[in-house]
Amino acid sequence: MILDRKAVVLLSGGLDSATTLYLAVGEGFSIHALSFRYGQQHAQELESASLLARAAGAADHAIISLDARLFEGSALTGSAAVPANRNIDEMTDIIPPTYVPARNTVFLAMALSYAEVIGARDIFIGVNAMDYSGYPDCRPEFVAAFQRLAEVATKEAVEGRPARIHAPLLNMTKAEIIQRGLELGIDYSLTHSCYNPDAEGRSCGRCDACILRLRGFRENGMKDPADYQSEMNNEL
Repeated sequence: MILDRKAVVLLSGGLDSATTLYLAVGEGFSIHALSFRYGQQHAQELESASLLARAAGAADHAIISLDARLFEGSALTGSAAVPANRNIDEMTDIIPPTYVPARNTVFLAMALSYAEVIGARDIFIGVNAMDYSGYPDCRPEFVAAFQRLAEVATKEAVEGRPARIHAPLLNMTKAEIIQRGLELGIDYSLTHSCYNPDAEGRSCGRCDACILRLRGFRENGMKDPADYQSEMNNEL
């Protein structure tokens, strides 16, 4: 058990970030969760992030508001249509309109700053390069490049104490992520992954995030505990 050792965990409120959060808890870190309001239309995820931070016993949870103009041009922040009913193989053919410009770069940079402020040397991010929508900032190359940046970008790094970037889900399938999360005791009903929920917050079951999530639960022989607009979306 690592006592009194802090970690910054990027927490969106989705399935992957929840699993990453609990993995960090399992390693004995004192958790300082960091979430962002950046103009995302599925801002319900921030409510999930707050619930997850409390459930995991986080020492602190900060929700940072950013100017939405930084992230314009994405279907998640604007009026463009969110792709629906795509085949799994289609998801990595092209970068979809749900890509948010340089989002993980910005979030990790802020996490790096926050880590230095609070005296943390470990940063956790739930990016995944197996079951994902083809985002460039979810790839191993991106994580490795940011690690190199972290090793030269701060006073702590220059003095020999660089931050470590942890991406524990990087090479796991969604089914493997869910299985590990269930072993950790995560209540996945607290999470929100959908890119296009309705006014009541129910998941659409048709966007990439929903399709990947539903498949992951099915491969574990169980229904997704999230609330869907149509029960047909969540049939085993």
